[in-house]
Formats: sequence, structure tokens, C-alpha cells
Amino acid sequence: MTYKLSILTISILAVLVGCTSPPTPSMEWSCRNITTEISCQEGICDVALTGDFTPMELTLDADGGLSLCAYSGCWSGRAEKVSTAGNYFSVIGIGLPWSGTNGTSADISVMLNMETMVATLLTHDYAHPMICKVS
Repeated sequence: MTYKLSILTISILAVLVGCTSPPTPSMEWSCRNITTEISCQEGICDVALTGDFTPMELTLDADGGLSLCAYSGCWSGRAEKVSTAGNYFSVIGIGLPWSGTNGTSADISVMLNMETMVATLLTHDYAHPMICKVS
């Protein structure tokens, strides 16, 4: 009888400890194209180096939240596709609305290596390597 009671007590304690543990925070990353801006139109890509452009700010979260800010506004929303495989986290946002005065919605794809903290951003007009950190 005491053996069965001990197992029951341990089981109840394990459940209670699990219920009172703080929730695991959602992972969020902040990325910038610090050294290079690559803009591509009509099959031609131009590369601007540090000092010749204003870096973009990319924010991603593990739940698919996505925001890419450039110059006078941001494209923000929720990604339609979110995937993790090994050290790689990827998101694809389709038709993300622009918050600035001039601009249109954009499709945005990001692949982040969570080990090296290097991401690749791809849009209709940009193809940037970005350096990231956990926010």
C-alpha cells in the first residue's frame, strides 16, 4: 500500500512542478544587413557597401511573425510558411503590407542559420546577407 502511495505522490508532484514552471519564451531574432545591400531589378543586381546605404532591420519570431523595415516604413505580418530543420529556420511571408506612405505589399523569404546567426533575405528587389542576434 505504501509503495502505491509513493508512486502516486511522486506522480502528483511531477505534474504540479510541470504546471508551475514558467512558460518557455518564444524565440525572436533581430537581423541587419550591416555590410552590404544587394538590390536586383530586371535580372541585374547592384551591390552597395557600408556607407552607401541605410541597413534594413528584420525581425523574426518562431511563431512566424515577420517585419522588414527599410528607410520610411516596414512590411509586417505573419508568414504563411514556417519551417525548422536542423540549425535552419525559414519563413515565407506572402503579400505583407507596407506601413509607409509610398510602397506596396511584398513577398519576403528568410533563411536563418540559428547556429551561425547569419540569415539570407530574399524579396522581389533585394537579396541580403544579414547578421542576427536573439532579441
